[in-house]
Amino acid sequence: MNSSNKETDLLQLLRFINQDNAVGWCTNVWFNGLVNKYPFHFLVYAQNTNRNEWRKEKAKKNIKRELNDKMDKILSLSLEQKDADAYEKLLSNLNDFILKNENKQL
Repeated sequence: MNSSNKETDLLQLLRFINQDNAVGWCTNVWFNGLVNKYPFHFLVYAQNTNRNEWRKEKAKKNIKRELNDKMDKILSLSLEQKDADAYEKLLSNLNDFILKNENKQL
C-alpha cells in the first residue's frame, strides 16, 4: 500500500474483492490497509458479494468512528454564527444525500 496513486489503489482493492480468497499475510495486510483507506469505495465494490462480511462491518464501524470523531472535534471548538450556518449546511447535504439514495431504491 505504498502507492500514493488513488486510481491504482482502487484497482487493486477491486481485484482483492473479486478474488475468492486473499491468501498470505502480506496480501491481507495490503487488502485491509486499502479497506481502511477507502472504506466507502470498498463498500460500493463489495456490496453485491457474500465475501468479506467482517471487512464490511469493520469498514462501516470505521466510517462511523471517523464521522463521530469529526463531530466531536467540531463541537469541542468555540463556535460562532458562521459555524452554525456551516453545520446546518453540512446536515442539509447529508439529508440530501440520504434522500437521493433512498429515492434510487424506490
